[in-house]
Amino acid sequence: MCAVKERFVEKPNLPESKVTTAAVSGAYPEISEALKAHGIRCVTTEFDTRLPDPIAYHADMQMFHLDKGRTFVLRGEEALKKQLTDIGYQVAETAMTPEPKYPKDVLCNMLNLNGTVLANLGVMDPNIYTCLEDAGLKMRHVNQGYTRCATAVVAKDAIITMDLGIRALAQFLGIDVLLVHEENVFLDGYDYGFLGGCCGLIDKNVVAFTGKLDSLECAAEIRAFLEKHCVQYIELTQNQMIDIGGILPLMELDA
Repeated sequence: MCAVKERFVEKPNLPESKVTTAAVSGAYPEISEALKAHGIRCVTTEFDTRLPDPIAYHADMQMFHLDKGRTFVLRGEEALKKQLTDIGYQVAETAMTPEPKYPKDVLCNMLNLNGTVLANLGVMDPNIYTCLEDAGLKMRHVNQGYTRCATAVVAKDAIITMDLGIRALAQFLGIDVLLVHEENVFLDGYDYGFLGGCCGLIDKNVVAFTGKLDSLECAAEIRAFLEKHCVQYIELTQNQMIDIGGILPLMELDA
């Protein structure tokens, strides 16, 4: 029997084939089990006491996927660092340690989309900033500090967001944007969570949601937008949509 050939996801958040490994919150084993049922191994986070409790497990708070085979984790995040190293990633640490109050908690929370990084540049970790400059990646400022969590990636040129600033910048960059107002995303401790924290691409044209799409008021708009961009979706549970800090694709089939 031939071994499955895998490769790193070259462009963060944008797999080119079926995802085989993804980073997700360790707080919701039902999500990990559902992903495993779809053939996806999970790098799972642990509770980080330095982050606000409701988002202390969130993968998009604890790590930043730089490019093919390279990622950052929060300084001192040893368990996550080991899991990433075990699958072949080169893992660097942030210069700063997080604190449980915004904006000192968002050192890693930025969106790397097709070679352009959208982030609040004033709160980005300096090690990441330097590495982005050295790698020649473009950086664009938005006021939203939770940039990754606030953005659902549909394709390299299509996103869904609840944030006006992200929409304005993305449209300026030529990205098709669906702006939604949604209060039915569950995030314990907050009035509601972000849609980007509820999903992630698990194949080039397949997005996985943590819950039932019809639990959202904007379900019809999202379906139409996905169809417009020829993207299918799966629901990992039949529960309310929950913000877990995203599903971050790391490895994919080497097709």
